[in-house]
Amino acid sequence: MEKYVNIMLDSAFKTVFGVKQVAIDFINAALEGEHRVKDLTYLDKEIQPEVVEQRTVIFDLLCEDVDGSKFILEMQNCPQRYFFNRGFYYLCKMVSRQGRTGDDWKYSLLPVYGIYLLNFSMPEFQSWRTDVVLANEATGKTFGEVKLKQIYLSFDLFNLSEEECKTPLENTIFILKNMNLFDMSPFKEKNDAFKRLLDVSKLEAMTDHERAVYEENLKIYRDWRATLEYAVEEAEEKGLKKGLEKGKMEGLEKGKAEEQRLIAANFKKQGINIETIAQCTGLSVKEIDEL
Repeated sequence: MEKYVNIMLDSAFKTVFGVKQVAIDFINAALEGEHRVKDLTYLDKEIQPEVVEQRTVIFDLLCEDVDGSKFILEMQNCPQRYFFNRGFYYLCKMVSRQGRTGDDWKYSLLPVYGIYLLNFSMPEFQSWRTDVVLANEATGKTFGEVKLKQIYLSFDLFNLSEEECKTPLENTIFILKNMNLFDMSPFKEKNDAFKRLLDVSKLEAMTDHERAVYEENLKIYRDWRATLEYAVEEAEEKGLKKGLEKGKMEGLEKGKAEEQRLIAANFKKQGINIETIAQCTGLSVKEIDEL
């Protein structure tokens, strides 16, 4: 019997990170040594387009620190090749919204962070955490003050054991990825942040309505996983069958070519004219000379 939610479900993600202090703890762990959130205000998650033809942007969670820094928190389950572009687009929308009319505005931009939890990996990822910033291409150093930062956290590439987790973010990701499998509560005694995270993630802490929505999300998620796994298995079986057939044909072709070389070699030993051997076997004069 599961004790904690599966954070990969939309309703669970919003329930857990809809608790302000839990969101603050998570952001501070992700930005340790760079930025420390003092307080958060949840903002309207829907950004209306500036013109009718543009699309509406809806975030999972959008919040703001007391200094005006913006944070986009997203959970993405389904693999998408264009997710980096989508994440970058989200941040750009939040930057563009800072524009002001009039001559007095000097393009003073406040930081915008996108923190994306992914239940998959992308080819560009070398590790479970990938930070993307504006940088000088020649030196690799961050260009100016960081105004725009994307942090991609891949559950798929996170393989640390409980004992290997050292930093607050490593501990947090371990809990988030595995907590629906927990019998016990790891790290709960180590830090108040971990205790808060696990407490709000308990299934028994949900209201009846939240639990009903969660169970429906869970059913959809399990159906999606089953469909995806079936599609992968079927593709692998078809690929294997195709590979075996291709290998068989290549083997037959290779065997036939070797047979022609043996015939040519025997003809050559008997003193038959090379041009005649070439006509009989289909080998070139050069190939026969090398036998």
